[in-house]
Amino acid sequence: MSTAKLSFTDTGEGRPVLLVHGYPLDRTMWSTQIADLTRDHRVLAPDLRGFGDSPLGEADAAKGVSMSEYADDLAAMLDQAGVKGPVVFCGFSMGGYVAWQFYAKHREKLAALVLCDTRAAADTDDARAKRLETAQQVNEHGSGWIAEQMIPKLFSEVTRRERPEVVESIADVIRRTSPDAIAAALRGMAHRPDSTPLLAKLDLPTLVIVGDEDAISTRTEMTQMSQSIPGAELVVVNNAGHMTPNENPPAVTTALREFLEKIQT
Repeated sequence: MSTAKLSFTDTGEGRPVLLVHGYPLDRTMWSTQIADLTRDHRVLAPDLRGFGDSPLGEADAAKGVSMSEYADDLAAMLDQAGVKGPVVFCGFSMGGYVAWQFYAKHREKLAALVLCDTRAAADTDDARAKRLETAQQVNEHGSGWIAEQMIPKLFSEVTRRERPEVVESIADVIRRTSPDAIAAALRGMAHRPDSTPLLAKLDLPTLVIVGDEDAISTRTEMTQMSQSIPGAELVVVNNAGHMTPNENPPAVTTALREFLEKIQT
């Protein structure tokens, strides 16, 4: 299958940092991190296939887009953008699933990994069935229905109570996302491989970030992930659920910046 031509932000100069959003979002989730890191890094933030301003293929909704296909799209985008050196790949949630396939297929393009509120394990049978069922329902119920289903799971109690504007901004992104793109991603995630065997083999600097109240990729699960990766660093973000880059932007940005300074060569 041919790669999709992605829409992406490309700003700043220096070591390239690739910020890959989660499902069912787009690159705007990284706005705070882009504004900060672009001062001394080249920051690339794409919309994955079908999300934001990037097109979805005609057959993608029905068959799904695999994490491997998303990874190939990103590799082609980096080539298109003329990125010469390896990148620091920061993947959030589904972006982390894509990161495993990017590592497996495009290792030469990687300088380091940042795994933010994600997991390595494949779906259980029940979770897989639920994703496939949701993919069938999304065209009937629309993206607003997905937003209603997801928002309670994405944020910490503190964010929901004290920062409703953040919650609403993410809900708006989900509502404007194409139902076909959502269905394609759900089918791709449902059939993604178990990447747990990769953890002990990772041979590059790795940062793991998790919200202390993440109900989707929990602190316990991500702590175990970090302990399985040689030399990995773990940062737990306070007052955050799953949406750490948006719930506590200063903490995530600081963690990224400190990691980038450590690995600078």
